[in-house]
Amino acid sequence: MKTSDQLHIESLRLSLFETGHSRLSREWNYPRVSSPFSRIFLIEEGEAVIRHSGREHQLQAGDLHLVPCYVTADYFCPESHIQYFVGFTLRTETGTDLFSLRSCKPTLKASAHHVHLFQRLIKLLEPHAEAFGRLAHAEVPLAVNIEVRGIVLQLASTFLHNSHKPTLQEQELEGRFAPVLQYIDENLRRDIPLETLADLTGLTPTYFSDLFSRILNVRPVEFINRKRIERAQLMLGSTDLTIQEIAAECGIHSSAYFSRLFSKIAGVSPRSYRKMLRDL
Repeated sequence: MKTSDQLHIESLRLSLFETGHSRLSREWNYPRVSSPFSRIFLIEEGEAVIRHSGREHQLQAGDLHLVPCYVTADYFCPESHIQYFVGFTLRTETGTDLFSLRSCKPTLKASAHHVHLFQRLIKLLEPHAEAFGRLAHAEVPLAVNIEVRGIVLQLASTFLHNSHKPTLQEQELEGRFAPVLQYIDENLRRDIPLETLADLTGLTPTYFSDLFSRILNVRPVEFINRKRIERAQLMLGSTDLTIQEIAAECGIHSSAYFSRLFSKIAGVSPRSYRKMLRDL
């Protein structure tokens, strides 16, 4: 089945990383966090401030808020608040996050149904979660896994109901360049020659590189490096692999070069990034 804008529903890959229900105080103060997974918050009581995408969002009780993955955000609590939260990725077959293809209104009013969904999510996963609601290594029964996926998809769909129509660039990402993005996503552990990517589109390497740069506003080699670092960010937040092991999994076999590239793209060292995610 396809949607009206040609996305294959069956190809969407949902991964769940954290969920919880927490009372937080002024210690909830984390500037410039770029999470490798999207987060949905429901404020149950009090106030919270989240700054991202050029705006300050002052959240109050009853607000539902989305922070897409890899968006740099500041998190701040003026006094205290109680929140539900869930961290997840929702990717197309090309490895592209759905919320990077669909621009959504970030703050909505939660209904009683949304509160029920979060309460059910917590009840299902609390027995299996690690500290702070971490789920990366959780072993979840099949029936629970299926129900949990349905709940998270319902929460995500709330924002997609209010998404804007795809831009020309977004259409190109899921159209002409879909085989290229899928190949990159599936082969980040390996060298990815420009000629191989050009062959997937039937274009010469020079013309492919020019067209890719014009549509995506980044050269192919820079795009690949960014995807390697995004994969590393996800692994730093969801695995206990060493930094050297993560670098190798992302196709970078020099730890020193990996650290330099990571710091250049993410703005902090791999070690600091892992600590930041675990503290949040």
